This record gives sequence, C-alpha cells and structure tokens, in this order.
Amino acid sequence: LFQECLSVYENSLPATHPDVISVLWALAGITYDQEKYDESSHMYRRLRDSLTRTSQTEDLATVCHNMGACYAKLSNFDAAEEALTQSLRMRTALYAEGDSRIAMTERWLHRVWQLKFGH
Repeated sequence: LFQECLSVYENSLPATHPDVISVLWALAGITYDQEKYDESSHMYRRLRDSLTRTSQTEDLATVCHNMGACYAKLSNFDAAEEALTQSLRMRTALYAEGDSRIAMTERWLHRVWQLKFGH
C-alpha cells in the first residue's frame, strides 16, 4: 500500500513534498523493521536526496544515522562509517554536548569501527 502511494505521489508531486517524504519515512522504517536492510537503505538514500533540497537538517541527520545502521547491518562498513560520520557532524552542530542523539550516533560509529577493524 505504501509503495503504491509512493508511486502515485512521485508521479504528481515534487520529491521535496511533505507527502512524498512522509511515505519514504514510513517505507524506510517498515523495511528496516522487516530486516530488509538493502531496501531500507535505498529508501533512506531517496529520503536523504529529498531532504538535502530542504532545510530540514535535523531530519537529514536522522536519515544519515539510519542509513549508517542499514549499511552496518549489510556489512558495508565504509558506507556505514561515511553516513554515521555525516550524521555526527550535523548532530554536533545542532545539539548540545552530551545529547542522547549524539551519543547514539557515536555508539553506532564505534560499533562499525569495531566490526571494520576487528577489535
């Protein structure tokens, strides 16, 4: 149903339209919960591309974090590191030191490094 909705919206609305973004968020979350990380990372990339054209930095930081998590689950550690680093950069600019969102991204990045370098 969400996929059909996305098709209709994408044929009639710009990629930055809130309805398109909302459906992409839903599909990315659903596919992640279903452990379909390849599909989920694809949805998050599309969402990132849409949000990059808006001023929604906070949402973009979350999308990059979630992309990093998907890539880590797919053992694509270079892409995970890149996405998580991008998220961390945005989150440290947005939030105060010690914010839980920063800490969560730092934990994921540390986990990726452990998996990538075998420590």
